[in-house]
Amino acid sequence: MKGNVAPKTVPQRIVFTALGVLLMATTMATYNKYLVYGEFSVNLFRQVGIAFLQKAPVAFLLQFFVVQKFAGKQAAKYPTDNKILYQCIRTGFTVLVMCPIMCFYSNIINMIQFHWTVWELLEAWISKMPINWIFAFGVQIWVLGPVNRFLFSKIFAKELAKA
Repeated sequence: MKGNVAPKTVPQRIVFTALGVLLMATTMATYNKYLVYGEFSVNLFRQVGIAFLQKAPVAFLLQFFVVQKFAGKQAAKYPTDNKILYQCIRTGFTVLVMCPIMCFYSNIINMIQFHWTVWELLEAWISKMPINWIFAFGVQIWVLGPVNRFLFSKIFAKELAKA
């Protein structure tokens, strides 16, 4: 296993992606709802649950079928033996794609819910995307990515030990 905790099979990819989406979608929903409410409250966590249910299925499909492959191909263009550097590059490409798309999708939900105009949608998307990207990249590199790989390595310990 020696530090390489990447999924090799389709079931492993499904679990790895599901864990990543669970962690990231919950964290980003909490972050964005906290920016709105300004405090942790029962209402905030209720809204986080609703946001998670609205966004997690889309995030999973996008991540599993599109972004993992794209990020892997892009990261391969920067060959390195340094696993940490490689993971940062791959994560950077993942966040680079997922953040604007999921931020836009979130604002489309808001547009429908709050009857926004297209201009309000674009204004919210353009203003929220940079702060979401900065937060998403940092939290993915320093917290959620390592937690995801740790959990994944525990779930598939026997299979990974054989590889």
